[in-house]
Amino acid sequence: MLLTTENTTPTFLFTSESVGEGHPDKVCDQIADAILDACLKQDPLSKVAIEAAARPGLVIVFGVLDTQAQIDIEAIVRVVLQDIGYDCPDQELDYKTCKVMDYVERRSAPDTAAPSLFPSPAETEVAGDQGIIFGYASNETPQALPLTIDLSHRISRQMKTARLNKTLPWLRPDTKTQVTVEYIRRNNGETVPLRVHTIVLTAQHTPDVTVEKLRQEIFDQVICKAVPAKYLDDETAYYIQPTGDVGVTPSGKFAGVTGRKIVVDTYGGWGAHGGGAFSGKDYRQVDRSAAYMARWIAKSITHASLAQRCMVQLSYSIGIAEPLSIFVDTYGTGKMTDAQLEKVVYENFDMRPAAIAKALGLMSPIYYQTSKNGHFTNSQFPWEKPKDLRL
Repeated sequence: MLLTTENTTPTFLFTSESVGEGHPDKVCDQIADAILDACLKQDPLSKVAIEAAARPGLVIVFGVLDTQAQIDIEAIVRVVLQDIGYDCPDQELDYKTCKVMDYVERRSAPDTAAPSLFPSPAETEVAGDQGIIFGYASNETPQALPLTIDLSHRISRQMKTARLNKTLPWLRPDTKTQVTVEYIRRNNGETVPLRVHTIVLTAQHTPDVTVEKLRQEIFDQVICKAVPAKYLDDETAYYIQPTGDVGVTPSGKFAGVTGRKIVVDTYGGWGAHGGGAFSGKDYRQVDRSAAYMARWIAKSITHASLAQRCMVQLSYSIGIAEPLSIFVDTYGTGKMTDAQLEKVVYENFDMRPAAIAKALGLMSPIYYQTSKNGHFTNSQFPWEKPKDLRL
């Protein structure tokens, strides 16, 4: 939708969404990554391909583990559910009473070495599958994320904070939010956020709170604390619990599967997405490891002020270590040509899966935290720390 400001500069609207940790798809992502972490803690070279599915009262875990780690999948599932906040009998997934079905195929190698003595992966280790992968960065926020997805995740995190510190004791873990921002697109390709146009928020809650109280307290304790006041004005529209339902499950009929929130996990619709999900996969699956590398590359380029916005595409083939192609698009904001930046990428980054794993610490049990509020929002993740580029 095209709008115009008072000075007739054309503007446009863009929208991104986030979901809380209790959203059923996110529950499944967290379970898969908690299992991956449990394997990596004992065996850093574990090969993991795990999926999960959930419905009221039931979690199913399936996939393949090739590891020397000895783990209790049912116990991990219950710990994750408790950590998320599913701890009451009247919730869809009470960690104490829900059924857990383990259909994981285990392919354990002989125990020939202690975990601390496992060798590092060979530099020639190949990609575990084909895939096209994208990374994106923008100077819109200090986190180099688009403002729409950054604010959406901020609201989700604030809802969790308000629930845990009992500011809003009636909140439950399953929440959804959506933020629309009005932007200017400058002639040089840069996008500049002007204001928040619309916020949509739905929250699962206990039945003892009225819709009127919920709407007011969500506005006061969540939106006003998560969204900088400079982006809000008298024309900002708020749709808080828009259906008015009491005790609603915002994600609809409670059913979840891993890998269904790939846009929430990445850039909220900005840039592009190759279609591959992240959670439950070790570094050999380039859907995940190369996505972290592509983000690291894009963020390093914008951090070096070589572009205001940057999208990076990598492609891989199963059985081959080197990427088949690299593509850089700075949307006309680059201080160098995109072809020149592609050369910079080749000269500064080793994009083979094993090299990515070493550079970004992907054999460490860091994945459970990535499955909460996006994979590119935590400044402590290695791919969020820009690399100083040699030019």
